[in-house]
Amino acid sequence: MNSVYFSGKLKKKYQAVDVQNAICAFSKEHGITVQCPNEAKTFVDFGIDSEGFCFSIENGSLTKQYIKHEVDEAGKFWLVYELLYQLRNLFTAYEVHDDFGIWADYCYQQEPVKIELRKLTEAEAEIQNHLNLSHCTDSSQILLGIIELFLWDKGPFKDEILGDWPTMIQKIRDERSRVVPAWLYGIIDTWIYYCMDFCGKPVSEYPENHKKLMAAKYAACGGLTSNILHFWGGSFGKLEKDITVFFEYETQKSKRQTGYGLDQSFRGVYRYALLLM
Repeated sequence: MNSVYFSGKLKKKYQAVDVQNAICAFSKEHGITVQCPNEAKTFVDFGIDSEGFCFSIENGSLTKQYIKHEVDEAGKFWLVYELLYQLRNLFTAYEVHDDFGIWADYCYQQEPVKIELRKLTEAEAEIQNHLNLSHCTDSSQILLGIIELFLWDKGPFKDEILGDWPTMIQKIRDERSRVVPAWLYGIIDTWIYYCMDFCGKPVSEYPENHKKLMAAKYAACGGLTSNILHFWGGSFGKLEKDITVFFEYETQKSKRQTGYGLDQSFRGVYRYALLLM
């Protein structure tokens, strides 16, 4: 049995009856049984063994649900995710997750993105060897450790920071001395500016108002803060959305292969962070 979790907040222009109408139209198209005791509650029978799907709207929000369902050989379970996908445009803060990663796979198929986890260069792999955080599974600590190391190694503050490699690594590994700061975007923006390239040229060499660079930088900041630091500060357009779709797909694949998501291992965070630059 697979567990699926879903919740959301209705957009202002929609009401509970709009959700119910969308579900009923979908159910009619696919021959699914639906019951509507009132306009705020809609029960759907997908024809598979499950705990029963109830789409309940209360105070403008889709009540958070945790439901188990079978993954049948006939593939009827895919209708669950097809319906959830079609309902997404009615909501903001729409969240769907499942233990088997079916939702991430479905979204990736519907919105394929041309992003792949690339291999690390020799220089990147060398820095990775200096920063071994394999014992740490807190994504925010890993990412901030990576940023701190890059700024020390490549940024403008090298002469201002005391200590050699061992001292620096020891400092980074001390998680008690670092908490997630309020100005996350500023930290990531500084890292990108001093340490990253864009289209083969250092970011710092571009004019401040370069439109393509600004769009890419905002998308990278949004992708890292929302997916790695779990701090959502708004959407930055299609590129940021593609980055998130890619992350959800790859992190579920990683969980199936290794038991850990991208944000739960140093190598996962490291490769994802460098991919966005």
